[in-house]
Amino acid sequence: MAWYSSLARLLQALRLKPRQVRTDHFFVLSLDMLCITALDGGFLEVNPALTRTLGYAETELLSKNILDLLHPDDRAAAAPRVAALAHGNPIGGIESRWRCADGSDKWVTWSTMPSVSEGLAYTVAHDRTRQKMDEKALREADVRCVCALESTTDAFFTVDRDWRLLRVNQQAERLWARSRMDLLGRSLWEAFPEAPDGPFHRIYEKALRSGTPSHGEELYAHPVHDRWFEVHAYPSEDGLAVYFRDVTDRRHFDEKIQRSLQEREVLLREVHHRVKNNLQIICSMLRLQSRNIQDEAMLQALRDCRERVHAMAMLHDQLHRARDFSHINLGEYIRNLAASLFCSYGVNSADIALRTDVEDMNVSIDTAIPCGLIVNELVSNSLRHAFPNGRKGHIWLGLSARSNGNAELTARDDGRGFPGSAVSTRSLGLRLVELLAEQIDARLERSSTEAGTGYRLTFQAGQAREVESHEQTPHPVGRG
Repeated sequence: MAWYSSLARLLQALRLKPRQVRTDHFFVLSLDMLCITALDGGFLEVNPALTRTLGYAETELLSKNILDLLHPDDRAAAAPRVAALAHGNPIGGIESRWRCADGSDKWVTWSTMPSVSEGLAYTVAHDRTRQKMDEKALREADVRCVCALESTTDAFFTVDRDWRLLRVNQQAERLWARSRMDLLGRSLWEAFPEAPDGPFHRIYEKALRSGTPSHGEELYAHPVHDRWFEVHAYPSEDGLAVYFRDVTDRRHFDEKIQRSLQEREVLLREVHHRVKNNLQIICSMLRLQSRNIQDEAMLQALRDCRERVHAMAMLHDQLHRARDFSHINLGEYIRNLAASLFCSYGVNSADIALRTDVEDMNVSIDTAIPCGLIVNELVSNSLRHAFPNGRKGHIWLGLSARSNGNAELTARDDGRGFPGSAVSTRSLGLRLVELLAEQIDARLERSSTEAGTGYRLTFQAGQAREVESHEQTPHPVGRG
C-alpha cells in the first residue's frame, strides 16, 4: 500500500530513538504533510508542508492533538482509531476534513503508523481539497446534464463505439415503448433488430465514420405502426450521441397541405380555363352580331370590343398553362398578343413588319391586364391608321426592366403620325390607354411626328424578375 510505503520510508529516514525527535531533509522538504505524534495523537513535530497547508504556526500545532484539527462531524469516527494506535493498530487511508487556522476546512487523506516501543506515531497526510471540488463539480454537472436530458422534449440516447446503449432518457423510452432497464448495456442493433441496414443505421455510420454530425428525416418501419423521425447524430470520442423526435404528425400535416395546394391549383386552372372559354364565347357573339350590321362605325366599335375581350382571354389562357397563378410572364403575353393582332387584321409581314425587343419578366395579374389592353389599343391603332393606302412600315414593341423595380413598355411605328389637326384627338381607345395607365400608376408619354408615333409607359413592376426559360409552347387562343 502506498501509505504504508511512505511511512516505512519516513521511519527509516528519521531513525528516531524513543521520545527523541530529529529532522532531516526528507521530513522538511516533503510536499505531503508529515507529522510525528504521541500515541494519543498529541503533536510532537510537524513539517513545513503541514503548517503551510493549514495556516497554523508550528508552536500552535505542538499544543494540539490531531483530533483537534478534525471537523466535528469527522472527529467521532476518527477518535477510536487514534485510541487504537496505542495497541499498534495503524490508520490506513481515511478521509477527513481538517480545520485550517482561518476557519475553513480542507479535505485530507491521512494514514498513521504507530511505533509502540517508541511511543510515537508517524502520519502522512495529503490535501485532496482541489480533487474533491473537481469531483463535486463533475457530479453536479452530470446531475444537471441528466436533468436537462430528462426534461428535454427530444428523445436522447448514447452508444459507445461497440454500439452498446449507455444512456436513454424518458422521452426515448416513451417513443420506443421500451424500458431503459431492458436497453442499457445491450447493443443498439440487438435491441432493435429491424434497424440494421436501414436509414438510421446509415446516418449513425456516417457520423461515426466522418467524425462530423449527421442529420436526417426518415420513416421507421415500426412493428406496430410506421413513424417518421427527425434524427441528429453527434460523434464523440466515446461513441455517438443521438437526439431524435417524432415528426409523423408534422409530415402528415405537410402532406395534407400539399394535397390542398394541388387541389387549389387544379381549381384555379379550371377557373382560368372557364373564364377564357366564356370570353371566347363573348368574342364569337360579337363576331356573329357584326354580320348583321351595315354601319361601318358600328362594325369598327364591335371589332374593337372583340379585340379587347380577346386580349383578356389570352391572359387567362396563359394563366391556365402557367405554374404560378399569382404572376404572369408579361413579355410572353405581349409577344403572343401582338402576333395575334397582326393575324386578326390580316397584315402581310412584307408590308408591315413587327419588331419586338421584349424582355421576359414576371408581374402580377393586376399589372398584366392593363398592360395587355394598352398594347392591344396601341397596336390596333397603328394597324388601322398609321399605314393608309398600302403604305409600308414597321411597328416596334419594347419591354425592359429599369432600376428600383420599374419597367418600361414602349410602342411606336414609322407611319404617317397624327395629322396636324388631330394632335389633340382623344378617341375612346386613347382615353382607355390613359385610364389604364392611371390604374397602374404609370407615367405615359406620347410623341408624334411625320416620321411616326411613339408611346412610352413607365410603371412599377413589383417583384419583376427575369424568366430563364419557357418549356411550354404558346397555344394561341382562337378568335371565335
